[in-house]
Amino acid sequence: MNDLIIPSKFAESFPTITEGLKKAVNIFNSIKSFEDIENVFLKGAGLSQETYRSYLQAIKQFYEYTNGLNPLQVKPRHIEAFYDDLVKKVDRNTACLRIQGLKRFFKGIRNVIPFYTSPFEIMDEKLKKKLSRKKKDRTKKALNIRETKEIFKLLKSDKTLKGKFDYAIAYFLVNSGLRAFELLQLRWKDIEESEESEGFIYAYFTGKGNKPDKQEIPPEALKAVKDYFKSYFKRDPKPDEYLFYTLPRYPGEPPRRLEYQTLYNHIRWIGEKVKEAGILKRDIQFTPHLFRRTYASLLYKKGMKLKAIQEKTRHASIETLVNHYIDDSEPATPYLKAVFAI
Repeated sequence: MNDLIIPSKFAESFPTITEGLKKAVNIFNSIKSFEDIENVFLKGAGLSQETYRSYLQAIKQFYEYTNGLNPLQVKPRHIEAFYDDLVKKVDRNTACLRIQGLKRFFKGIRNVIPFYTSPFEIMDEKLKKKLSRKKKDRTKKALNIRETKEIFKLLKSDKTLKGKFDYAIAYFLVNSGLRAFELLQLRWKDIEESEESEGFIYAYFTGKGNKPDKQEIPPEALKAVKDYFKSYFKRDPKPDEYLFYTLPRYPGEPPRRLEYQTLYNHIRWIGEKVKEAGILKRDIQFTPHLFRRTYASLLYKKGMKLKAIQEKTRHASIETLVNHYIDDSEPATPYLKAVFAI
């Protein structure tokens, strides 16, 4: 936006709005990248790193779709047209998530520019309902016990550095239930034995909403990471070092902290390897969050109470846990055979 020219009579009559307009101009002039958009309009809502990333993607897509339309000029019809275009390319749940990202973005503008009215505030109810329409079944798939065991067996059979890396990543995530951004921030000094319960190990980190948090880590999972680390560095880890580093691309390359995109790519690769081995007979998308859903589902299948699983996954509500994380799908035939067996 260029410098704002405000008639003197208007400025005298509406000083509050005038100051607000000047503030709006200064804010939008400070935006040099989409990272700035995240910091100004999305941060401070207690969202996870993955949610920030998803919302930022929605803003980028909308910006491109509208050919760079100024956010202050966006109307409900622009958002509806964007949604109509989205559902031709992605499923309704993904489209709905993109719209949620836009809604949070415009709410962010509302927070820093008080006189501004978000297009979501002036939408009619019919359009609001259309934009929030989702698939009825939103429970995402998780790996079952058999699949999980066979995947670990497959990964563990690869004794190369990459094999140890992939096994450590998968085993640690499934056994800890950590979110990806929680895993990536962990240093060895963040892993401690519990002072209250002897023999229990905990990881301490900054969790969702930028709050200090902790998670129980099975010793076997930590051992898998240490085996990979020692194979990479030929020594024991130091307290300030991260648990995971990106594998070297060439001899002598300095270690680089593992970042989300690299983690995501490795897990996608694990998925391809698993499918090639014939372990999976169904279509499952391999992402870091698949292992978190698997963690919750395996605990549930083995009889852990929902309240306890909610505490271990650190979810705000059991409803979210049940509807979006626990995959309890199974055939009815074995049960019916047991019912009618004589």
